[in-house]
Amino acid sequence: MRDRLADTVTAVWTEVLGIDGIGPDDDFFDLGGDSLVATRLTALLEQRLGVAIDVLTVFDHPTIGELVTELEKAHGDRL
Repeated sequence: MRDRLADTVTAVWTEVLGIDGIGPDDDFFDLGGDSLVATRLTALLEQRLGVAIDVLTVFDHPTIGELVTELEKAHGDRL
């Protein structure tokens, strides 16, 4: 499940940031993300994963690795 979730999160990051080759430890904000892009990111993740994600989650967990871990912890049974 973790690999599939990480692949989905990575694909959405690639889409909203317009950058290929994003790794699990790359910081969303260092890659050019901001609050507006974070809002779009969470909306797309909610749509693709079917769970509610607060935009503050991106601020608190700004790497793919951290975000995937948090999503598994918060929504693991629904992913």
